[in-house]
Amino acid sequence: LEDYTSKTACFIHIPPGDFTRKEQLCQMLEEDPDFEAPSSTAAGIVSEGEPPEPGVMRALEKYKWSSVTSSFIPGYNPGGGSDDLWRLFFDDNFLTSQKEPNRAARALLGYKSLGSFVVSCVNRGTGIERPISRKEVADLIMRRQQGGDAERISREHEDQRARMEAFSKLGGQTVELDG
Repeated sequence: LEDYTSKTACFIHIPPGDFTRKEQLCQMLEEDPDFEAPSSTAAGIVSEGEPPEPGVMRALEKYKWSSVTSSFIPGYNPGGGSDDLWRLFFDDNFLTSQKEPNRAARALLGYKSLGSFVVSCVNRGTGIERPISRKEVADLIMRRQQGGDAERISREHEDQRARMEAFSKLGGQTVELDG
């Protein structure tokens, strides 16, 4: 696995596919030195008549996405205590626009994931993506598949629940969005 430890890229492509061993996963992962995150959430959404940002256009073409969105991996978001804020970029419409199951992305997000995903790690101190290795990403995926981040995720859910209770005590109201 030593071949996969160099930290030269800030973005790593997680393609759909199967794996059973960490080395297979490392081989499957691809560094993407040309990936550019959208400058804002709105910039990742393609609007008729408006050309997307060049980085967004490249991602749409390369990964066959219809739009570009992102989400912090549960347990590694800005509200948590980690210095590493792991973030996934993906097609905002992947459940309807993509077909191939992505087991690795499913392990990271915690729910059904289809198509290609791109992962990065934001350093909390600097607020910018730091270089990551394929092995580092594979370690995170394998750990999550084996339930290794369960406490971290549970703690995040408890913190969110406490924030919502405080919000309610201040008079805030939540709205349930039932499809």
